Amino acid sequence: MKKYLFLIGIVIFGLIAIIVYTNDFAMTINEDTVKFKDRRIAIEYSEPKSSQKKPGLILFIHGDGPVNKNSDEGYYPAWETLVEENIISVSWDKPGVGNSTGNWLEQDMEDRKDEAERVLKWALDTFDVDPNRVGVWGASQGGWVITKLLNNNTDIKFAIGVAPAVNWMRQGKFNTVSEMEYEGYSSKEINKRLSIESKVNDYLNQNDYQGYLNSKLEKDIIEKDRWDFIRKNMGLDNTKELAKIKKPYYLIVGDHDINVDTKETEEVYQKHITKEYLTVYNIKNATHRMLKPRHQKDNVMTVGESIFNPREIFAPGYLNALKDIGKGP
Repeated sequence: MKKYLFLIGIVIFGLIAIIVYTNDFAMTINEDTVKFKDRRIAIEYSEPKSSQKKPGLILFIHGDGPVNKNSDEGYYPAWETLVEENIISVSWDKPGVGNSTGNWLEQDMEDRKDEAERVLKWALDTFDVDPNRVGVWGASQGGWVITKLLNNNTDIKFAIGVAPAVNWMRQGKFNTVSEMEYEGYSSKEINKRLSIESKVNDYLNQNDYQGYLNSKLEKDIIEKDRWDFIRKNMGLDNTKELAKIKKPYYLIVGDHDINVDTKETEEVYQKHITKEYLTVYNIKNATHRMLKPRHQKDNVMTVGESIFNPREIFAPGYLNALKDIGKGP
């Protein structure tokens, strides 16, 4: 019995050692808070452990949802890659998430831009950075934020867009169809769902929330604060902002994205951003989150790999693209 307990102890110790080793990222992580209007923003940032040159700086702008400052440590492999190129990465809890106060569902993309500029001011006051290597990274919904920042803030010299959409409504329809096809639904079932969404959109356009509730179109009811958030942002289209871009923009898209129509994104970006400013990275075997295809939907393997080998969960081309970008600005 003692022998078995001893062996179990060794196995447990070994697993703990593996987790600690694989989650030991080659960077320094720190936290801070700043005030913005009447609320608090909780910040986390990564720094090189040592550097003789002025570092670069990149703000990470989240996609949709209640995302915390490091996206449940999902940003760490990217931050480590950028630290290797002497770049500080900065992100923060969305309003009402973690230690930030407020409610992210009350924001539109202009609000998110203003919030990012407050964090940028803090970062530029805090760090002695190379002013020519200050940029923004934005994933998915964050793509609408970073174009505004790139075009309107002179301190920002470049942007990295990871799987950004162009048009809110088209993206929503594409996502519905792609996800249902991925899950094996028939064309009839997909069309039925699209019909329901079209009716829901009619209620949204009229801002008739009570009518929507009375219709009983959906089992999973859209909560009122989410409804208001959609109402604020459903008219988003990035086309005009793209045409204004006069600084480097790095577009990163995956070939297994079922959230965003990356073919449309690439075509529209190439059409409206002057060629000299746009660089496109087409990442093979990458989902919307730049993960390997086996992690298209979170599963037991996703949880296990993110714990035991967090770097390997990503499509290799994604981190390579970040490294390449990090060398350039």
